[in-house]
Amino acid sequence: MCGIIYAKNLTGKEPVNNLIKVLYQNQKGRGQQGFGFVGLNAERIDTYRATGEKDIMRYLSRYQYDEMLFHHRNPTSTGNTLKSTHPFIIKLNGKRYYFVHNGIIQNADELQGKHYKRNITYESCEDGLFNDSEALAWDFCLWLNKEQEQMQAKGAVAFVCLETDERNHAAKLYFYRNSSAPLRIYRDKTLLVISSDGNYPAVEEDRLYCWDYQSGKVLKVGVLKIVCPGVYDFYMEDDDPDYEVMLRDELRGLEQERDRLVSVGNYEEAEYIEEQIMDLTYQLKGRTLTQF
Repeated sequence: MCGIIYAKNLTGKEPVNNLIKVLYQNQKGRGQQGFGFVGLNAERIDTYRATGEKDIMRYLSRYQYDEMLFHHRNPTSTGNTLKSTHPFIIKLNGKRYYFVHNGIIQNADELQGKHYKRNITYESCEDGLFNDSEALAWDFCLWLNKEQEQMQAKGAVAFVCLETDERNHAAKLYFYRNSSAPLRIYRDKTLLVISSDGNYPAVEEDRLYCWDYQSGKVLKVGVLKIVCPGVYDFYMEDDDPDYEVMLRDELRGLEQERDRLVSVGNYEEAEYIEEQIMDLTYQLKGRTLTQF
């Protein structure tokens, strides 16, 4: 579980730094170990990372930005290190992609092996570990640049990705979610906001969208299907003695996430998590009956 926040002032007259801070406070329960942002204004694109909240807040006060992509992390695949904080910057075909992700990529090791064969090295690699979000970032960028026919990632996915041109000028902002990760969008005449939590509409599942800087419009790029296998597809074989333990750990995690969502008034997402809990409970009950 991590948090994504993007804010853009469509008039270009007011910085969004304070808005980012407010939105972060509203969803800070999503992660407080590892922070990063990309800040844009008329003069520059800056990237800052920090392992602690105080440091990133100090960076947020250093310069004013009329557009910002912010990420706060709850580490899963790696520890709280600078190398593992988002955004990940992918350089491909003369362009740059600033990528942030919320979710878990279940086949990250498989993706990393395929990317290694392409001579791709991960920025997040440290002590034999790497951030699964970086595997997703490369998978998306390779697919977007038509260097592979389809995306191969599997898991819970919500991401936002800023694409810049050869001069590192903002060109497009891609955003996506599948059925297993939340992402919401708000837009009026002066403001565009995308975030993990909020009292505004959810981004449609399995559709890739982008904000096009040239036209100033949100465009539907097309259908994008990143599947999220169920726990029975992902975890070890059914006869493994640790199998049920891992499933029960998964159930406890879902219950905690449901309770958190209810506590902040996000009942729609809590209802979705409750459906997952019921399904997993049913599967565990069936497995117990089969064993005995």
